[in-house]
Amino acid sequence: MRGQTTARTRTTVAAVTVAAALALTGCTGKDDAPAKPHRTSAAEHTDVSEYLTVLHRTFAASDALPDGSTASDDTVVPNSQRRVGTVDGTTYWVAVGQEGGACLIAADGPDSVGNWTVCGGNAADGSFVGRASVVVSMLDEQGHQTSLVSDGFTDTGSEALHPVAPNVWTS
Repeated sequence: MRGQTTARTRTTVAAVTVAAALALTGCTGKDDAPAKPHRTSAAEHTDVSEYLTVLHRTFAASDALPDGSTASDDTVVPNSQRRVGTVDGTTYWVAVGQEGGACLIAADGPDSVGNWTVCGGNAADGSFVGRASVVVSMLDEQGHQTSLVSDGFTDTGSEALHPVAPNVWTS
């Protein structure tokens, strides 16, 4: 029977091939994988990428953080950040937080006081990322608010936030 294949052998080989393909699905090079979601609550069974679709995008070279960034491997999941835009000289990224939740990273340039990282929406701070909500905010010295918001967020009123980049809103 050497050299001959049977229907059973072909079926077994096909099953092993499919199983191997399924096992390797999503396995990519170090820097080109989609952001790894972290569950924000085992009970809620949600992850931040469910509400921040920018995290579904494959990592690109333009997503790399600059030297002097305030985001560290202790704060954000390495290579989970996605660059979402530059406004008035400040570049923004959205990233998956090491403690779950999500982080908003801002950079004005090397060693600038305008470089900062804020994280929220994780079990450690008692909040969760949900649809159409503010995940985390920060105020600058002039009282301007910058917020990381989940997909579908809207705001109204005289002091409403407005979008400046995907998932980034300011006052």
